[in-house]
Amino acid sequence: MSSSTAPRGSLFSGIGYYLLALIATAFFAFPIVWMTLSSLKSDVDISAYPPKWIFSPTLESFRKLFTELNAMDALINSAFIVCLATLFAMIAGTLAAYGLARFDVKNKNFIAFEVLSIRMLPPMVSVIPLFIIAKQLGIFDTPWLLIAVYTLNGLPFVVWVMRVFIQEIPQSIEEAALIDGCSRFECFWRVTLPLLLPGLAATMVIIFMFAWNEFLLASILTSSEARTLPVIAASSIKAKAISWGLGSAAGVLMSLPVVVLVLLMQKYLVRGLTLGAVKG
Repeated sequence: MSSSTAPRGSLFSGIGYYLLALIATAFFAFPIVWMTLSSLKSDVDISAYPPKWIFSPTLESFRKLFTELNAMDALINSAFIVCLATLFAMIAGTLAAYGLARFDVKNKNFIAFEVLSIRMLPPMVSVIPLFIIAKQLGIFDTPWLLIAVYTLNGLPFVVWVMRVFIQEIPQSIEEAALIDGCSRFECFWRVTLPLLLPGLAATMVIIFMFAWNEFLLASILTSSEARTLPVIAASSIKAKAISWGLGSAAGVLMSLPVVVLVLLMQKYLVRGLTLGAVKG
């Protein structure tokens, strides 16, 4: 009797887990599906009640996005700014993390915490001084201003996370490379860096998403020449109405690069996110 009920109980338990997983997936996927469908609806279909699930798709919202709001220029600005900021933050942060993890630096744990504490500073505290400095230096509304700001914003996170990943790599591997005649830089480039690829991929995706979705600094530190996609997306919200189709189209356009990046990096992403989770 007990032997027959045990498989039945495990079967029901497995079905329950799958149902919970499906419910959670539907809960998180529904806004994305709704946004995608709204971007393909006309204004009449969007405002229809009850909602229309069967409709004639149209690209009118995307046409307005590119013709009236110059989304192509914003897309190019976002790609240029975010890619360079992510690259600079990853290079500088990884080198700094390697120094804190491998070299005998006095009070290095305190230094690492102080670097991380910069992330605790609300952006609103620094945006006004940055605005004044940018005006005085003549770099307001330029991509290089946002590149510098996004690099400095992402740097503490890269240093803190990559330091943990580097500490997970046995130091004896580097010592063996040093004995074989490698310099410290060659040891880092040829031995440590290839082992850090999962951690680098996971950290890069997170830094890219932080910078790609950033709105506050981009809205205040730019005017017309260096506007990014989040600023364009906010233009769909007017004083007296909200253009839901335009906003949904902007949301779809903003989501595509992140989705493509995650798909390209998924080989390393899961391993990188769990690499430093357990120590010992």
